[in-house]
Amino acid sequence: MTFARIRFTAMLLPALLLGACTDTTDLPAPFDTLNAVFFPPSAPTAQEIDVDKLPVAAILVGFGRGSARIALAGTRDGTLIWRAADRAEIHTRQGILVRTVGLPDNLRIVRIDGLPEGASAPVPAAAGARPYVRIFDLPNRRLYGARADCSLAEVGQEPLQIGQYRFDTVVYDETCTVEVMRWQYTNRYWYEPDSTRVWRSVQHISPEMGDMDITLLRSAPIP
Repeated sequence: MTFARIRFTAMLLPALLLGACTDTTDLPAPFDTLNAVFFPPSAPTAQEIDVDKLPVAAILVGFGRGSARIALAGTRDGTLIWRAADRAEIHTRQGILVRTVGLPDNLRIVRIDGLPEGASAPVPAAAGARPYVRIFDLPNRRLYGARADCSLAEVGQEPLQIGQYRFDTVVYDETCTVEVMRWQYTNRYWYEPDSTRVWRSVQHISPEMGDMDITLLRSAPIP
């Protein structure tokens, strides 16, 4: 871990702790504040959770040193909004992380250009196709309209165990380069063709934040 990453994490923890003091009475147990990903005890692993007992759709977020169970709060324009008990939010669209709220470094995907005709998300349609472009903002940095040049490749097949369920997934790597930030990163997706869902992904927000591991525990209807 670099000095910059350590310093950024030190800045992140107080923000999450302050958020943990907000009212959480409208969220069903056992959902967590995002400070749970930095301080043990963490949530159980995806394999250990009895997903049938979850009262609502939920994801497991691994970030930093631990993990947290985050509940579905609603949908908006085809986007699933997952909200932690401290009001931090993770927004996904067809398995793609498109926005975060309440973190010191937040991501907002404005649009994705150059996808194959008829495709609304890269996975799995863009695999082996021509490169495409993500246009994104990092509002906390006052960086708007940044460009990431990306390509998607199928890298194998892998069984995925979530609770008592097993999914036969196809694994895709999405490699992106952001010239303005001199940053290159790779997102990974575990996609099940039968359900047409991304059940697990490892996605990046910013260079300092590192990667966020997202596992779908109990699915929501696809908007």
